[in-house]
Amino acid sequence: MFKNIWQILILIIITSFLALLQFSFISSLPSPFCQINLLLIVLIFTLFFLDFRTALISALIAGFWLDLMSFSFFGLYLIVFFICLFFAEWILKNLLTNRSFYSLLAIMTGITFFYNFLVATLFYIFSAEKLVFFLWQKSFWLTTAYQCLWSLLSAVILFNLAVLVSKRIKPFFLDKKSLV
Repeated sequence: MFKNIWQILILIIITSFLALLQFSFISSLPSPFCQINLLLIVLIFTLFFLDFRTALISALIAGFWLDLMSFSFFGLYLIVFFICLFFAEWILKNLLTNRSFYSLLAIMTGITFFYNFLVATLFYIFSAEKLVFFLWQKSFWLTTAYQCLWSLLSAVILFNLAVLVSKRIKPFFLDKKSLV
């Protein structure tokens, strides 16, 4: 029981730190670098490599912090993170049956586009001034392209890092040495 509490506490601390890092540091970087969506990347990796429950807890914590600090309506990021995670879980269960490098690239690209579409749709629906529909704006497509590129780059790096680490760990746990 205490092990489970410590794991949840560590998850809360790490996710809170990443949410604060996303909001305070990454969003203030220059143009291509401010488009890194660290929380979405971490949520997809958590879903892909760990499990759905851990990803949902992380989405709850990250969405809470982003909603608390953003100037949009409270619940925007919680709603978007939950919908994206449920959609990603459905894709992983029904369409992408194996968890390979290519399925990670596909899920990263698809969910990043879906995330941007959902956020832009909710901003458009709940904004007071509806000047131009977001699909016709260059900034929407540029932001989506940058976020997809950053997600793909992080997927390449972190997936290969995970494979490298797991190859080093597997022989240690799987090799049984005979006593004779």
